[in-house]
Parts: sequence; C-alpha cells; structure tokens
Amino acid sequence: METKPVLNDIKAVSFDLDDTLWHTAPVIQNAQAKIKQHLLDQFPRFNPETLDEEFRESLVLVRKNNQEILHNLTELRKLSFEVLLENYGYDPKLSDDLIEKFLHFRHEVRIYPDVEGCLKFLYRKFKLAALTNGNANVMRLEIGKYFNVHISAEQVDVQKPDRKIFDHVSNTLNIPHQHILHVGDNPIDDVQGALDAGFQAVWINRSSMEWPLDFQGHPEIRDLSQLPELFHDTPDQW
Repeated sequence: METKPVLNDIKAVSFDLDDTLWHTAPVIQNAQAKIKQHLLDQFPRFNPETLDEEFRESLVLVRKNNQEILHNLTELRKLSFEVLLENYGYDPKLSDDLIEKFLHFRHEVRIYPDVEGCLKFLYRKFKLAALTNGNANVMRLEIGKYFNVHISAEQVDVQKPDRKIFDHVSNTLNIPHQHILHVGDNPIDDVQGALDAGFQAVWINRSSMEWPLDFQGHPEIRDLSQLPELFHDTPDQW
C-alpha cells in the first residue's frame, strides 16, 4: 500500500490507543507486577508462590460468569480482585481501592516517539478523539491536551468493531461519519470496523505485518510521522 494523499475532506481524526500510541504489553506487565507487590505488602495472607496463577484463574472465572460485560475491562478486573480477596478472607469491598491503584499503574505508559509531533500538527487542524476498547484514558496523560474527547467501550457498552462505538464518535463530535478518519493497529477492530461504519481509515502497522484480510485500498503507515503526508495540504515542515 502506498502512503500518498488519499484522504478526503477530513474534519476529525480518531485514534486507537493501545499499540497505536504506545506499546501495550510492557504497560500491562508493569501494572500487574506493581499491583501484585501491593497485594503482598498489604494483605499478608496472600501466597506469593501462587498469586500469579490465582490472578489468571480469577480473571478466567469472572469472564466466564459475566459475559454481558466483556467490553468493560475495568469492571472485570475489579471483580477479579473481589474473588481474590474473598478467597483469602478479606473484605471484597477493598477491591475499590485496588482497581484505582491498578488503573494508576495502567497509565504508566511510554508514548511512541512519533506520537506527539503528529498530534501537535493535527490538533491545530482537526477535532481529535481517542477511541479504545481498553481501559486507558488518554485524558489522564500529558497528551490528553490534544484531544477533544475520549470514548471507550466501557462508556458505550460495545467494543470495536461494533458500529455503535463509531456512531458515538460521530455524534459526540457532531461530525458526519464520512468526514472522520480513524487510525489504529487492529485490521478488524480499527480498519474494517471504521470502514463498515462509514469512516475513512488508516492502518498503522508498526510491526510490518502482512495485511490479513481480503480487501485493501486504505492507506498503511509504519508510524505516525507518516500520517500528515496523507493529507493534501501538508506543509513541508510540521
């Protein structure tokens, strides 16, 4: 796919967060390690030898028993803390404090180096939205100052690629679907979902994957420094 100007009459840009604006795996690993240490420090009955496996088992159990909220990662995590606390004879209401601590650790992200320059360029020209299936909130980060709105699956009760979450972006920004560009790393959730909803779409392919779906025709970029090149009126310096 060529990164030539193909975007037409864009008035807003929505961005996926995880693995689009930062690498997610080390963020989650860090958050889990820190919440584990907190649990061991504050709740002496927890067993350090089995806690990792108990974390996994509690999440599996909670997902199995709460299919109706699979889109709400924060609530699932909170319920898994309740399971752990109850198993060790602690008050499950202490999960309120644990989820707040986990979310604090969850926002210790390292933004990709190409992100802020792109956002600085775009926010002077377009409305910007964050659109995520995850439980990171861009407004809790320094780069939140560039965004007009943050929209998550938890808020809308559906996940990408469901059209309803893209509709919510359009309605919130008061901009028709065809004038919104969505940028994300997931071929189905981000690209196919956006196109099916009537958005324009750009695939950010940081890991140089082969395009896995049958259709093509949308732009592909390796990082966000290439995104301004897709607009017709991009200056040489941005």
